[in-house]
Formats: sequence, structure tokens, C-alpha cells
Amino acid sequence: MQSVWKTTLGELEVDLGKANFGLYFKNSDLLSLENGVAKIGFSNQAVAKQADQRYYSAIQTALQKATKTEKLSLIFEVIEKPATSPPAGEAGNQTMGPLFETPKQDQESVREAIIKAGLRPDFILEEFCVSTSNQLAFAAAQAVVQKPGKNYNPLFIWGGSGIGKTHLMQAVGHEIIRQKAGDRVVYVTAEQFTNEIIDGIRTKNTKDFKNKYRSAKALLVDDIQFIAGKDRAQEEFFHTFNAITQNGGQVVLTSDTKPSEIKFIEDRLRSRFEGGMVADISEPDHELKTAICMLKARKRGIELSTSTAAALVDSVDNIRSLEGALQRLITEAEVSKKPIDEILISSLPKKPAIIDSRQILDAVCQYYNLPIKLIKSEKRDKPISEPRQIIMYLLRQNTRMTNSEIASYLERKDHTTILHGVKKIANLLSTNAQIKKDIDKIQEVIHHYPQKLSTSS
Repeated sequence: MQSVWKTTLGELEVDLGKANFGLYFKNSDLLSLENGVAKIGFSNQAVAKQADQRYYSAIQTALQKATKTEKLSLIFEVIEKPATSPPAGEAGNQTMGPLFETPKQDQESVREAIIKAGLRPDFILEEFCVSTSNQLAFAAAQAVVQKPGKNYNPLFIWGGSGIGKTHLMQAVGHEIIRQKAGDRVVYVTAEQFTNEIIDGIRTKNTKDFKNKYRSAKALLVDDIQFIAGKDRAQEEFFHTFNAITQNGGQVVLTSDTKPSEIKFIEDRLRSRFEGGMVADISEPDHELKTAICMLKARKRGIELSTSTAAALVDSVDNIRSLEGALQRLITEAEVSKKPIDEILISSLPKKPAIIDSRQILDAVCQYYNLPIKLIKSEKRDKPISEPRQIIMYLLRQNTRMTNSEIASYLERKDHTTILHGVKKIANLLSTNAQIKKDIDKIQEVIHHYPQKLSTSS
């Protein structure tokens, strides 16, 4: 059994790559293999579920090859301690839980170090839900905390608002402190960093500022794009960055865009941002949002059903709004003494049925008399680009598709193109009467598909 699973894991590591393999399979085991059914154990339910959803076929193929069997069915189970787990010190041994256990006698010093660093106590790795939208960034963060200052320095995490960049960055800080509470971790926003420089110049005392930042074992800077165009801030950050990395410290940065697209940033800083690992986090899909909702509820002592969590997620626009909606729901349930499901059903606004993406594509192409092939082409003429952006906007408004999924659907390069297009149309709706009129007509059609529509007034 162990030999078969070892061979299977070897195939999976080659097929999936080290990052994905480390996330899901380092603590897995083949529990049984009887009558064409293989039972496979994973360290927890989240890992088992994600492995089932994403890698069922890959595991099946590798296991059939290892056993020389034509057809195997797989069952995924949760086990506390896999029999064939790798040694604790083996490189790449990554799990979904804490990477480093803290002795009880050190817990108080760790708590104090976390407060002093400015970290949120709940922004830890074991509270971070993983899906395809953030898998690479999560794997990179785990690699960083295994060897701070050596693996991926800096770690540059970028993406839109409210998708977990700050959580993941602060989780790295937590793990570094767990390893050694004496190592000083500093978390700061780029705006705060800039303001402290200004204060130091105003009071003619920059010594304290330099001592605070340049002596840190790990520096975590949120929204680094904020220093763009600020010469003194860029100058000071450049020297701070060099001082920390030269002393073996770790730098983690977040931004709303990738380094190559940050405007008014010095080339020497851009090259340093790109010198480590640049990992993006795209908008979470519906399943991940649902998992996050259930986790947030569990932290409050509430067990939500998957259907209830999914309905709550559908009622909000983003993850940041989710927390407030969840708290209101729990409070109302406590006050009224009614089940949460009942409160949710009665309180949520009625939302229109989910529209199929093809309905939107067909409706817009028909309205503007454009072939789909042209919409998905690289042409950027306004008569083509504007309808394309309207499709992006309508897909975001009427479907559960993420920006990354829309980018793939419309054959665009990445989700940042979708972000730009959606934002542009949203702005035009308040200033351009014709665009609003066009979109209203198209909306009528997609909600009464397959009714034909005309561009005539």
C-alpha cells in the first residue's frame, strides 16, 4: 500500500507542480484499495473537499497507473495522523493549519509581539480559505514562513480590494513571530509609512523612524502603490528595503496592481518588487465566498448550512460587506429567537435568477450588430471595445462569474482588464445617458431571453 501510494504521489508531484502538491498531498495516505475502490485520507475536511473537486481525475489516473488498473473509484476521507506522513522537518511539508506550534510558556510573549507588530489576531493562516483564486499566493506565503528572508524575498501580493491580501500578509507575520517571538515584525500601511517620514522631517528627527523600520526582522507594507509619485517616501523605502534584506529579514508587500503597472514608481524599486515572488489573488469564486462565510459564522459560534451561507453571499457585493451582513443576521436571529435560515429568507431582497453568460453575450452582440468573434478579438476600436466592456459589466452584475472567469470567457489576458472595463461602464452609467439607455434595453432582453431586440429608439 505504501509503495503504491508513494508511486502515485511521485506522479502527482510531476503533474501538479510542487506548490499544489505541497498544499494538498504531503499529508495524504492511501487507506484501502479493494474491489476497484480506493479510500484516500487527508489531514482535514477542507483539503479533502478541494482535492476531490480539483484533482479527482489526476489522482485517479496516477493511481490507476501505479496499480495497473483500468478503472478505480475514489473516496476521500479525513484522518488525524496519516500513516505515511513525511518527517516533520521535510522541506515542503505544508498543511492547512499552523506551521509552527508555540510552547505554552512562550504564548504570552507571542501575544505581546503580535499586538506590538500591529497584527490582527484573526489574520492567521489557519483562518485563510484557499481556492484556485489565491492558491499560488497561499503556497508562496507558506514557503516564506518556512525560511523567512530566503524563500521569495520580497513576497509581492497584488489584487483587488477585499480579497484577502492583507490577511495573507499578516498571516506571514504571525508565523514568523510564532517561530521566534523575539524577532521584531512591523506591519504598516504605505500611507502610514509616508506620514511618519513627513513627521520625522517636520520635527527634524528621522533617527527614530529609521531605527523602527530598518531593524525589523520582517516588514509588512500594505498598499505599497501609495508611495508612487512621492519622492521622499520612495527614497526612504528603498534604503529600508535594502537594510532589511541585507540583514536577512523578510519583506512582504501588497498592492492593487502588479509592479509593472504601478505608475510613477522608481525603476530601482520596481526591479526590487519583481525580484522575489509576485503572486496575484483574483476575486474569489462563489464556492470560496461560501466557505469564508461559514468560517466567519463558526468563529461566532454559529454553524451555517451551505445553502444558508450561499444565500447570504448572494445578497452582498463583496467579502467586506459579508461580515456586516452576517453580524446583522445573527443579531436579528438572537433578538427574534428564530432560526437563522428563517430570518435570512424573510430579510433578503428578492434577486433575479442567475442569467446564463451566453444570453448576455448574444444580447449585446445582437444589439450592436457585432459578431462574437469580433468581441473576443484584440481590436480596441470604440465601436467594439465599448460593447465588450458592457458585456464585462453585465456579466459581473448578472452572473456569479469572477473577473478571472470573465477574462477567460472573453479571451482577455487577465482579470485586471475586466476590473478596468467594469469600472469604466459603471462610471459612464452616471454620466452618459445613451449608455444607460442601451444597457437598460439589453437588461430587458436578457431577463426575457430569447426575445429579440432592436437598437431603434
